[in-house]
Amino acid sequence: MTAPAHLRVVETDSTMPSNSDLIGKHLRTLKRRNQSPATMSSREGTLRRLVEWLDGTPLLLVTLTMLEDWQDSLRVSVSAISTYTIHVRAFYRWAEDQGLVAADPARRMVVPKVPKRLSRPISEPELRVALSASKFDQRLHVTLLLAGYCGLRAAEVAACRAEDFRPDDDGGAYLTVHGKGSKDRIVRVPPAVLKEVALLGRTSGPLLPNALGTHPQPHDVTKVASRFLHGLGIDCTLHKLRHRFATRLADLGTDVRDVQTSLGHESLSTTTLYLASNSRRAAASIDRLADELDGGVA
Repeated sequence: MTAPAHLRVVETDSTMPSNSDLIGKHLRTLKRRNQSPATMSSREGTLRRLVEWLDGTPLLLVTLTMLEDWQDSLRVSVSAISTYTIHVRAFYRWAEDQGLVAADPARRMVVPKVPKRLSRPISEPELRVALSASKFDQRLHVTLLLAGYCGLRAAEVAACRAEDFRPDDDGGAYLTVHGKGSKDRIVRVPPAVLKEVALLGRTSGPLLPNALGTHPQPHDVTKVASRFLHGLGIDCTLHKLRHRFATRLADLGTDVRDVQTSLGHESLSTTTLYLASNSRRAAASIDRLADELDGGVA
């Protein structure tokens, strides 16, 4: 029986770098380019998934057909497949630029179109339950607060350092957030949130250090928070608390451009997608249109 294409043994040049060495070299290039830790972690994870699937075939001998077969084998969301594909294409562009491959085999990989979905932020009752239940774990409690009341992504929570908080005279603070694409922004930390952050007792270094004393991985922050929410019967991920932050700002009449700045969105269209589910202020106006019906006008 003939083995599947991606499982066939391939004779390689002894001078060809191993897949692990190649990935390491690529990551060092990303580091020199000052790519964010989140981007580097995601790139490495994607390439190692591909290597596992290739089962011995060197990355430098991969063909477009093999890459398409790998895409077809993925059993994850369309959004995840799109992200994986973008990472693989970026890796092979780099390999071609470095002269490691004669031609980029990923150039014609199709990046699947990700359908836009309306945001469904965590509800206020659900958030109250989650915050109350998380009091037993101050790290988790602070994670939920930073997402729900300051709009931080999981990667941004993971990257927080104690010295990133600049206290204000009113008891709150301004936080330097290390956002996507190595782009920092400043967000307001309300006094009640800063009080909970202070209970962590951190004066320098990572706000939520792992067992090694370094920053946690973003996917670990997401996994812990999402597992906790699901355990409470709340069908939300940590990111839905960030959606709640944006929605509540809009409910309070905040200009959409200020919401955009607070979220760290490059495109205003991304922010408006987040706010598509925001209906309270619009609902009040729509209800007023029908006030005349109370007087019997049909």
